[in-house]
Amino acid sequence: MTTSADSGGSERGAVLVEIALVTPAFLLLIFGIFELGFLFRDSLTTENASREAARSASTKGRAPEADFFIIRSAENGLAAMDLQSLEYLVVFKATGPGDEVPDSCRTASQSGLCNRYTAADFFASLDDLNGNDTGNFRCGSLDSSWCATDRETQASTGLDYIGVHVETNHGFLTGAFGSTTSLGATTVLQIEPDRR
Repeated sequence: MTTSADSGGSERGAVLVEIALVTPAFLLLIFGIFELGFLFRDSLTTENASREAARSASTKGRAPEADFFIIRSAENGLAAMDLQSLEYLVVFKATGPGDEVPDSCRTASQSGLCNRYTAADFFASLDDLNGNDTGNFRCGSLDSSWCATDRETQASTGLDYIGVHVETNHGFLTGAFGSTTSLGATTVLQIEPDRR
């Protein structure tokens, strides 16, 4: 009798040990699935914002307020993320469809090459409440480095390629995979020809 009682207690103890060993691995797997799912969502959102902004850049061409509408399109594309997750957005003059954002444009706007925007710039208005130009856009304080009116939209002289790079910051929920990681996406399109 003593032998059978001891073996029953041993089996219960073995089950507890097995649960103690398997549970952390199982929880890590579950949290990993959640973390990777959110990371994938934010990666797709970043790519979507870049594509939407590039489409806007292509259609707005050399309109003076083009960059204002570009960042509005990017904001729309970033709707699934908090705007605070945006590190920066760069509108740049590309040399072709496979071009990447110049390294110098990742830190600051460059004359004749790119305009760099942060999340704070997304709150800058085009016009004030009275309909007057605020001076932020239309080759103003925010978009003057590569003014939209300097972009080539005539098919006879060669259309410019315009690129939009969006860089966001993804925060991990559990911290098991680190605290944050940067996500970037670049889309380059040729500016649509001016119909004039």
